[in-house]
Amino acid sequence: YNNYVFECKSDIHYSKFCKQAAYSPSGIYWSLAWNKIAWCEGTMAPTSTPSAEPSLTPSAAPSLEPSVSPSDEPSLKPSASPSDEPSLKPSAEPSLKPSA
Repeated sequence: YNNYVFECKSDIHYSKFCKQAAYSPSGIYWSLAWNKIAWCEGTMAPTSTPSAEPSLTPSAAPSLEPSVSPSDEPSLKPSASPSDEPSLKPSAEPSLKPSA
């Protein structure tokens, strides 16, 4: 609400008010039930529930962690640096030029 991030108070007596309209962040008694914890601008509003399916559009940046399982398809762009370990399975089509 108004670019602020709110958190329901953890106190057992006040936290019960968080679901009531008069105590919502836009309500007149908001400060009894909520703490302002941050301010943000230019972000999207949260969804009401998580989606069951992944989004159809990729993220703007790659993930920081590698995937857990390998892809079913080979990469269309080979690695810029070869591995230090030989392949356990030889190529079906050997190259015509030796490696440097």
